[in-house]
Amino acid sequence: MYTTRSLFVLTLIKLVLSDKSCYWNEECPFGLYSTKTPYDTVRGDIRDWPTPENCEAISFWALIRHGNRNPSDSVTSAMKELQAKIKDQIIASYEAGNSQLCAQEIQEFRKWTWNDTMDISPSYLTGEGYEEIYDMAKRIREKYPQLLNGSKDQFYFRPSDKQRTIASAMAYVHALNEGTALNLTADSSRERDDVLRPYDNCERYQTEVRGGQLLVDQLEAYFNTQEYKAVQQAVQQRLGIPYQLTAADVYNLQELCRFYRSWTPNLKSPWCAPFSHDDLLVLEYRDDVRHYYRNGYSSWMNANLARPVLKELYETFDATVKGEGKKIVSYFAHDTLMEMVYCALGMFKDPEGITAQVRNPNRMWRTTYIAPFSANIMAVLNRCQESGTQVNRVQIFNNEKLTSLCPLQGCTWEQFVSTFQTFTDAPLDFCRQDYRLPDLDPAPASAASIRVMMGLVLLLVSLAILYK
Repeated sequence: MYTTRSLFVLTLIKLVLSDKSCYWNEECPFGLYSTKTPYDTVRGDIRDWPTPENCEAISFWALIRHGNRNPSDSVTSAMKELQAKIKDQIIASYEAGNSQLCAQEIQEFRKWTWNDTMDISPSYLTGEGYEEIYDMAKRIREKYPQLLNGSKDQFYFRPSDKQRTIASAMAYVHALNEGTALNLTADSSRERDDVLRPYDNCERYQTEVRGGQLLVDQLEAYFNTQEYKAVQQAVQQRLGIPYQLTAADVYNLQELCRFYRSWTPNLKSPWCAPFSHDDLLVLEYRDDVRHYYRNGYSSWMNANLARPVLKELYETFDATVKGEGKKIVSYFAHDTLMEMVYCALGMFKDPEGITAQVRNPNRMWRTTYIAPFSANIMAVLNRCQESGTQVNRVQIFNNEKLTSLCPLQGCTWEQFVSTFQTFTDAPLDFCRQDYRLPDLDPAPASAASIRVMMGLVLLLVSLAILYK
């Protein structure tokens, strides 16, 4: 016979169990996955922004990141190895009563199988990625139909030499061609392209930034933060598996979550179930740190590597103003260049920078919003009639949203020139290791150079004591 106290305890247990949060039943699943965020999750819509009054678009320029892609070789290998170790353990843990996951999530784990296409097509554009770019171009076509006429030489499209950008360019041109007689095609990619991949052949960048110790130290510091360790512990407890997850395992588990999620019709994956929303906010920050120290404001080189592509923007519009330009120009590149362009334009710059140890929830450098799949900078040159005079105005959008670079009514041509003409000077001489930097080099001193300087100071002090 139940006592009043036992009835109270049973009721409390029922309330706790009925209130259990299950990933599969969430009405709004978490969708912020840094640079692996599907474009439609965060984009705006170019069609919603009005053309300035008494104006008509006469030239359109865009720099576009490729669409949704498969993971790279190294990520695929790490994901495959991890799921082989723990999938059966996750199911067994639930059956033994050691798991905090829900029945539906375990059911999805039982049905889940590895996607073999990743093994044979690493980093390739996915079907979802093709649709992202195709739909974007379709919106551009609907917004600026007057640009889609004339001869083929009034259009120019060029991808980098990677399959994911080449296929993205094909999707883009596919959508622009529909309903026209233009039969547009993209230019061939170049084996060496100092406009779209200037960092590939920049020895100084590859050595000091991408392969530099500062990036390594920041990522190591991130994995050692109390926030990250708390996520690691929470995920271990939710799964209840005997295999002890490392810091790297937790990150690879998130990779399984975000890549597989982006391929499913309902944008869900059982591999996301071990994470709470707060966990995923912490994990999102890892890529913010990585991209900040690889492509962002941590190095003066990054902004300078963006100058060649911004030179292309300025010269495209300058030629159009002179009556010699093209109607639509679009380049297809990667998040590396997108983020370098942001630095060159002073966008998304946090006054105190980004560090691994402190995650500012209100930071501006948040790759989910600035560098998702299909991220872009779009610039529109408009010809306007103002007080009986013909003038030019430029609108600039980021991911089909308004930017702080120009107001909705557009920058005046003079304002555009004052900002962008400087990019016509776009040398890459600094990429050579033997290039002598100016005296006012803003790059921070390396640990090695500091040690050399300290050694010289100690030597001078020793000599001074010796000869005193």
